[in-house]
Amino acid sequence: MSRQDHIREFAAQALSEGRVDYFIGWKEGFNPSEVIPAFVKEVAQVDQLLWNPLCHHNLVTFLKRNMPDPPEAKIGVCVKGCDSRTLVALLQEQLVDRERLYVVGVPCDGIMDRRRLEKEFAEEIVDIAFSEKGQVVVTTRSGEKREFDQQAVLLDMCTRCRYPNPLYADDMAGPAVPEPDREESQPDWSDLADYEALSDDGKQELLARIYATCVRCFACINVCPVCVCWDRCVNRSRQPELVSQKVETKSNLLFQMVHMFHVAGRCPSCGACDRACPVEIPLYLLHRKMNKELYDMFGFEPGTKLDEKPVFQVFNLADQFGD
Repeated sequence: MSRQDHIREFAAQALSEGRVDYFIGWKEGFNPSEVIPAFVKEVAQVDQLLWNPLCHHNLVTFLKRNMPDPPEAKIGVCVKGCDSRTLVALLQEQLVDRERLYVVGVPCDGIMDRRRLEKEFAEEIVDIAFSEKGQVVVTTRSGEKREFDQQAVLLDMCTRCRYPNPLYADDMAGPAVPEPDREESQPDWSDLADYEALSDDGKQELLARIYATCVRCFACINVCPVCVCWDRCVNRSRQPELVSQKVETKSNLLFQMVHMFHVAGRCPSCGACDRACPVEIPLYLLHRKMNKELYDMFGFEPGTKLDEKPVFQVFNLADQFGD
């Protein structure tokens, strides 16, 4: 049985038994090249649920405070490895109600970087198919068709993923995929090497340059699964205006720094913010840098141990700040 079949079976069973009011998964979007979130409320609808390497959405986003509809709904949700870490981070801080969730874990072989594929073509992509030989077949509206090696067009974060299998789930959609030996290896931070090699002034210049293009659309905050203040966001506040609403480099940088520090200790670098940004700001960079600092200082990786307290809620005399 495929992972997709498992997802449909679990969703149908949970809905028919009344264990959930609705089930959140993925479904085909406008055409076969798009996958979007699906909210299934009836057993007859479960056939629309799918699983393939285009299922990039972190569905935990829809569990944030004030999001469930109705507020006391029992919810089923699919999570990949990185998604499960965001869920664990929220559970650690009791920001979601564990008793009202039914979680289906989906082992993940990696997600496609659709933006990278789009830049290979002048026309709109209308179909993306996957072969058993690990090839991605892309078709445009005019009928142009090209093949790519699947491993070559994965999201950057997928190429260094240490947690491809969900860390928290009630049921698992198929067998686990191979994982790196996390006891013997450390996270791969090689993507930060160029940034860390810059001088302090160089880093400031780089950040000023990339954040100058921010249009303050709030897509990054809205899509972030662990940014939970929602209707009390200091970046949105007008009374008092704690962060300027002006769209200019200095205010944009402050806006993103506030967000970064807000989610520090929760963010697993799932990359949802990067994928949502309409001007392609590398938001992933700052969050990865924060996670590296937390790992170097405390040996902490967000959302990896359900029984672990969040890093900023612990004072340990044994760590470097306790001496």
